Amino acid sequence: MKKFLVKVFFEKNFFSKGFIGPIGDDLPSLIPIMISLLLFFSVFALTLNTYYSKNAVLSQQMQLVSIARELKGDSLILGIDQFNSNCGQTKLKRYSYNFMAAIYPAEADFTGILDDFSSSADFDIGGLTSDNFLTGFDSVGNESQYFCGYKKIGGRNFDNVKATNYFVRFYPVAVTRRVIVYPVGGAPVEYFLTMPGVMAMVVWE
Repeated sequence: MKKFLVKVFFEKNFFSKGFIGPIGDDLPSLIPIMISLLLFFSVFALTLNTYYSKNAVLSQQMQLVSIARELKGDSLILGIDQFNSNCGQTKLKRYSYNFMAAIYPAEADFTGILDDFSSSADFDIGGLTSDNFLTGFDSVGNESQYFCGYKKIGGRNFDNVKATNYFVRFYPVAVTRRVIVYPVGGAPVEYFLTMPGVMAMVVWE
């Protein structure tokens, strides 16, 4: 019986020249297929990541435009009361980004705008805002700044040194301001003048 098994084994072509096995014989044709599949899924993953990245940027910019539209309305700000009212209505919604907005005089120097917003980052706990923002008097005579800020739940303060993912945009506006003129030898006269201004916004994650 043992001799029979040895004879059968050696008569088979298992040790014939060039025989590797059922998978080994197909190996040269499998390699290009595996490389093609690897290349396909790599390109697919890269394309998907690029899509999500661009989509996130677009979503952030669209949200910035939406917030700006609600704050400035038709670009005519009739006073600090209207701006504060628009700010309150805007902050009732839940956003996926943090933002700050402030109105500057048209002749302002905007080179230090990021520093202005950084110094105003503690607005949610009553921190001081920048002195460069435009101010106005409300209906009861109190002076306040044209400033609006929102932080999402768990949001971080804006730091222009460490911040990397943020957008800054500028929108021209017209602001009605109360001006008191003191003529020589006469009683002070109150005027309401519409002056040009710029609403600056920063949105960050």
